Amino acid sequence: MRINHNVTAQLANINLKKTNKRLTSSLESLSSGYKINSAADDSAGLAISNKMRTQIRALEQSSRNAEDGTSIIQTAEGALSEVTAILQRVRELSVQSANDTNTLDDREAMQVELDKMLKELDRIGSQTEFNGNGLLDGSFSRVVTYSKIGLDTLYVSDAVPAGEYTVTINQKATPAVISNIAYPTSGTIQINNVSIELGDNPEAAIQKACDRMEIDVKFNTTNGTMDLTTRATGSAQRLTTGGKLPKQSANGQDADITLGNGTTSWEPAYSSDGKNITIKAGDGFEMRIAIEDTASNAAADNPVTVKVYDDGPMILQIGANEHQNVGVTFPEISCQTLGLKDEKGISLVNICSQGAATSAIQRFDDAIRTVSEARSDIGAHQNRLDSTIESLDTTSENLTGALSRIMDTDMAAAMTNYTQESVLVQASTAILSQANNRPQQILSLLQS
Repeated sequence: MRINHNVTAQLANINLKKTNKRLTSSLESLSSGYKINSAADDSAGLAISNKMRTQIRALEQSSRNAEDGTSIIQTAEGALSEVTAILQRVRELSVQSANDTNTLDDREAMQVELDKMLKELDRIGSQTEFNGNGLLDGSFSRVVTYSKIGLDTLYVSDAVPAGEYTVTINQKATPAVISNIAYPTSGTIQINNVSIELGDNPEAAIQKACDRMEIDVKFNTTNGTMDLTTRATGSAQRLTTGGKLPKQSANGQDADITLGNGTTSWEPAYSSDGKNITIKAGDGFEMRIAIEDTASNAAADNPVTVKVYDDGPMILQIGANEHQNVGVTFPEISCQTLGLKDEKGISLVNICSQGAATSAIQRFDDAIRTVSEARSDIGAHQNRLDSTIESLDTTSENLTGALSRIMDTDMAAAMTNYTQESVLVQASTAILSQANNRPQQILSLLQS
């Protein structure tokens, strides 16, 4: 028997330390609810769980991003709904004015309301915002640049591939013009089938009526003639004279261009409306370009280079990783892009004569169709985002379940381990006490 080294007590103490360590770990798991509280508990599990936790948090944020995107789309769709209501009202006014039971004064009153409604349409397009970002002012439309001035993009569909195109301007839009027409000093004349009583001041009466019909008039008092020019351009602009005026008629001309990109063999289809030209080709390919008065001559040997970029749409991050996003394009909504005004703000819609009111009906039909297509497109994006949110939430739920199996404490198993380790600690403590008492047995040897 030895007293300098109590090996039995040391062995009992070592086992007590081990049991205490396991008991501490069990207590930590029970109190935190996590099976892995440090890298030492499970280094591989910790690495995997951290990646999962990162993905889960990113997925949850992506779901919130998609919900914000839905709110943005709802804001834009609400504004477009009001634009549709405005267009339906002004179309109704056009139908009313097309009835010849109305006088020029009646039609002027309708024109005043129409002009106010179109101003409100422009205001909605320019001031519809979400979190300070304009939605319908062209901020989130396709980006297009031109090598020469005088061209303006009204609309470029998502189906138009990014790249370079060439535009050859064959003809600019022109107004309807009747020149050097002699006018009387009394009686009744007709311009665009509107009767004008000349009275004591023929020039003033003609000027007032022409202003109502958006017609510029220039008097040549030296020879008693005048020049009539419509303020807007295009084949829809028409001038007729009658009554005491010589019977004449004239129409404006639409702009004409040729589009190509040098590599694609498609044959585009063109349609013109004054300065605005629509080009359609292939599945969903559509470009609407306005030729301004400042357009330089772009003959076949010197065409305008048009560059279409992928930039422009609002990017919504709807995934946890890089490049997992979707672009939402909001069209620019204004009287110009809808073909109701030109780039100078001159109205292309005048309902102060029967013929002009009839033409306005089709123009408003085209505008309503354009807005309806825009609403349909962003509505499809909203449905997509709704599905995205559901998918993200489901993925996040499944990953959270996998993370729980790795990280979370099984409380029943942990409590069983805790009870076992607690009993072992008590037993080890009692044994250590007995082992520490064994050297006292040597005293019996010394006493004998």
